Amino acid sequence: MMENYPELMKTRFRGSDYDIRKASFLSFIKSPVRTYKESPTVKDYVEITEEELERMSFGENLEYKGDNSAPDVFDITTQNGKVTRIPEKADRITVMDIEDAVRKPESGLKLEFLTEKGDDRIEHLINSTWQKGIFINIPNGFKGEIKIHNVSSAESSYAYKAVIMCGEDSNVRITDIYGSTGSGSGVQGKNVYIFLAMRSKVQYDYLQDKNNEVTDLTFVKSFLAEYSEFSIYHVNHGAGKVVFSNESIQRGDSSDFRTYGINFSGGDQKMDIRDSSFQLGIATSADIHVKGVVLGRSSTMHRGNIDIEERSIKSTGYYDSKILLMSRDGFANTKPALLIKNNNTRSKHASAISSVDDDQIFYMQSRGIPKNLAKNLITGGFVGSTVEKSGDSILMERVEKYSEGIALYD
Repeated sequence: MMENYPELMKTRFRGSDYDIRKASFLSFIKSPVRTYKESPTVKDYVEITEEELERMSFGENLEYKGDNSAPDVFDITTQNGKVTRIPEKADRITVMDIEDAVRKPESGLKLEFLTEKGDDRIEHLINSTWQKGIFINIPNGFKGEIKIHNVSSAESSYAYKAVIMCGEDSNVRITDIYGSTGSGSGVQGKNVYIFLAMRSKVQYDYLQDKNNEVTDLTFVKSFLAEYSEFSIYHVNHGAGKVVFSNESIQRGDSSDFRTYGINFSGGDQKMDIRDSSFQLGIATSADIHVKGVVLGRSSTMHRGNIDIEERSIKSTGYYDSKILLMSRDGFANTKPALLIKNNNTRSKHASAISSVDDDQIFYMQSRGIPKNLAKNLITGGFVGSTVEKSGDSILMERVEKYSEGIALYD
């Protein structure tokens, strides 16, 4: 069916973004389907079929079915990707459905930002076929917080695109929560592109906790100008199949990128967590720390590149992955890489996969601590310090809840 999609595009999309969508689709077509195996035993740790990509691209069950309410703490809400609430401070920031923003020059959306196609086959496809999305324009000098609550019907399949523009000297924390209602095996893809102007500072707190039958495909990309700072705290807990990619494009000199990631996989879940930096500016820094907890028969892959280009002298990069394997039937792997193209840099990587020794549990039990509580304490100590750095109460409460749930797995 995908070979017929260009004809469908002519009737489906008629706006100024048509040529951009077409270019992204051509990039998707030109990206070969990989035939080699990730390991001697598996081709993909998270295999996404062409049929699933078709379902996402054409859209299924796009009408939202579920609770229409969202906690008042959230400024913005979306349902199946459609914006349903905007903040009271809308006189200071612009929040719009992205289709409206594309068609209204006064929105402030720069179409050249939509030409960023990414570098992954699925990411290209989302950039071509998105049906829903949001545009947020944060003005110069803005200081504050924005909380976004996104909920989808688990049976719905769709592609979603978010563009967030942060003006010069702005300082903002964005909390972005994704969940689902009902049951179903929807395929839900999203690209979240965040553009930072000079001297802007952004903390982006991301959490995904969808129904375990859903396939969630997410690409977060940050574009950093001179002296800008971007930090991301990402937590993945739900969805049966997860591809999560977080990458910085550090074009600006002296830009700073920091990542703190946590994922919990259980049951038959499969997670592919990718965190990378692409450093072009002089004296840039990238610091990536990601942790995983593996339970049941689930699998987790951590991978990431520190890519320091030839021009990016006096730059630093660090990638660190740690996975706690708490099940004999679970699977974990890490694949860090350094791509260093000049000799005036400092970079390193580290990775570790370990299990909880039965002697540790026995020792804690001998001190009067029940086995289930012992497992909770070990897990909570492993991931807790990471999320505490965020200062985000929503993330901290959720991670504590997930850690407490470890006791359900024996």
